[in-house]
Amino acid sequence: MHVFAYGSLMFPEVWQTVVGRDFETVEGMAAGYSIFRVRDAVFPGIAAAADECVAPGVVYLDVDDASLVRLDRFENDFYERLKLPVDCSDGQRRAADAYVVPAKNRHVLTAEPWTATAFVSSGGLADFIQRFHGFSRLGGEG
Repeated sequence: MHVFAYGSLMFPEVWQTVVGRDFETVEGMAAGYSIFRVRDAVFPGIAAAADECVAPGVVYLDVDDASLVRLDRFENDFYERLKLPVDCSDGQRRAADAYVVPAKNRHVLTAEPWTATAFVSSGGLADFIQRFHGFSRLGGEG
């Protein structure tokens, strides 16, 4: 199973904090999706958008089931895990699971685009890591 990360999880230090292990990655783009900031939060959500829109991110390759359990727990029911086609920088198109904001939660998305650069420069990355430090030690089965 491949996982497409477009927000905080595309940063290796966040991924490691949540999952507790590394996977090979490749950059990717999910066509027909846009990334927006979540209201009153530093993290984003993606939602379906016009066909010409693309959401950039990272594809984690061959993610195991135990790691998916941790990711599902981390993302909780705010997101819906969906399989998306992702065009990867190595020229391959891969089916990858992504955590997409479902229609019932789209009201929480702002119209403001979320960018990795702004996330880092605002201190969001450092705050996020501090907030979730130790998450991977909590176990993903609960």
